[in-house]
Amino acid sequence: MVMTSTETLRFAHDLMNGKLDRSVASELREVAMMWAFAAILPIPILVATDPAKSADISCLYLGLASGWLATEFHRFGGAPISPGAWRTRMFAVALSIGVNVALFVSFGLAAGVQSHFPFPLLAALSAIPAVGMTPWLIRRVGNPFGAIILGGMLVFAAKLAGCVAARIVYGPDYIAQGYVAADWRTAKLMISLLWTLSTLLSLALLLADYRSCQRTSPALRAVP
Repeated sequence: MVMTSTETLRFAHDLMNGKLDRSVASELREVAMMWAFAAILPIPILVATDPAKSADISCLYLGLASGWLATEFHRFGGAPISPGAWRTRMFAVALSIGVNVALFVSFGLAAGVQSHFPFPLLAALSAIPAVGMTPWLIRRVGNPFGAIILGGMLVFAAKLAGCVAARIVYGPDYIAQGYVAADWRTAKLMISLLWTLSTLLSLALLLADYRSCQRTSPALRAVP
């Protein structure tokens, strides 16, 4: 395939401006302020509320902040236009979110947060959709806020699937018996399906985004 004139000009422009050879450090520098804000956002909820109840709600805020941070990389650097640029971008996204998760977990453990599900694992699973789903959704909808909303809907759909499974397995009184509560002691099936489905979907969309970048890369399309 041969690039069109528009694609050739875009490719040359990005090459001259270093967008095809960006480093992880440059990606992180561009979003440094938003990175710090995303790191701080869920912590007040984590440490200022009842330690017995703050884990779930604060992890929800962690997931939203992580998704927003992932969109900021796109806003500043645009969509990656080569597989190498995609790998650099995703490493930067994963690194920044991973640091935020580690900071979040450290504050939570210091504050004595109580969770029947391992708190570090809960925090990590809450942030995974931001790394896996958000890039693919941004590429499809072109709107950062729309990508965050759709990502939340996909995670919610995974939870609904867990609720349906609990209804089938435990019968019509599954709600009264706590099989869809946010308590690992009674809702093991629903919670396991929620995080398994959301993680698998995140990995699938991450792979789909990489393949989409490969197909649309001007550098690869220029090869006959």
